[in-house]
Amino acid sequence: MSKKDKKIEIQLADGQVKVNNTTVDGYQLVIGKRLVGEIVELDGKFAVIKDAQVDSFFKTLDKAMENIIENYNLNH
Repeated sequence: MSKKDKKIEIQLADGQVKVNNTTVDGYQLVIGKRLVGEIVELDGKFAVIKDAQVDSFFKTLDKAMENIIENYNLNH
């Protein structure tokens, strides 16, 4: 029995992200219709935000996106 490949749409959209009780401009990573992560640029680095707190920093936006997708895949 073979599995069919599912097409998954991943979007990076500009949005307002809440960090430490402050709302800042950032990015929202959406898979399908589900928000899976948020990223903001702080001090020249890209921070992955979880529960309105900085979870980790990355040098590039691509690395931050990879981290969110990796964690999403591991938890689902």
